[in-house]
Amino acid sequence: MNKTALMMLIVSLALAGCSSRLPTEREREMGLVQNSDKLVEVTYTQDATGLQWVSPELEISQYSKLHIAAVGLHQNAKAVHQIPEPVLERVSARLTKVLKQELTGGVALVEVPEAQAATLKIMISRASTDMEDLQITEVLPYGALIGGAKALLGTRDRNVRILVESQLVDSRSEEILAERVGVILAKGVLENDSVELEYDQIRETVDSFTQDIVHFIRLTAYQASLNETEQG
Repeated sequence: MNKTALMMLIVSLALAGCSSRLPTEREREMGLVQNSDKLVEVTYTQDATGLQWVSPELEISQYSKLHIAAVGLHQNAKAVHQIPEPVLERVSARLTKVLKQELTGGVALVEVPEAQAATLKIMISRASTDMEDLQITEVLPYGALIGGAKALLGTRDRNVRILVESQLVDSRSEEILAERVGVILAKGVLENDSVELEYDQIRETVDSFTQDIVHFIRLTAYQASLNETEQG
């Protein structure tokens, strides 16, 4: 193999990993949100990003309570190689529990949908794995060849990606008030392309991701208050 071909191999391998907490185009196409063409990238904190849309018609003064529905698990996320369904079910339960803990006190929570309440609906809509990003030492010629060999042999560490979609809706009319799409990204937790994921490997990542949804609720309320101010 000549030097040019080798460098092309190195670059292609380096770009192959590039995992992000933002949904890929393919993930967005398979998503469940209804305003996907209106989603914009939002950075909640330095390490937390997502795609979000808030209805310009939302009047936050109309809502004084929040109902948090149990986090759902879509059929598309089940039966995924290396990601057992029981693990995703624990992720669903954990998200539901932590969200209620985090939002208690900031807003009145209700157990069932009712008047003057918004409902937060969350769905785990897709799960997948991809190869861990190349490290800088692997971008050097010999390192790149070793990294490429690991990929071909299926022994390279793999990332876990869990697509989570959130909707804030009117509890009575089901009108969509805001939507969000984000990814739970656990880097390098799988040692190869055959080992199965265990819940404890991603628990801390799930807890951290929950804060993204909390930020989504708070930013939605803030944006809605700005809308009301602008509308007089």
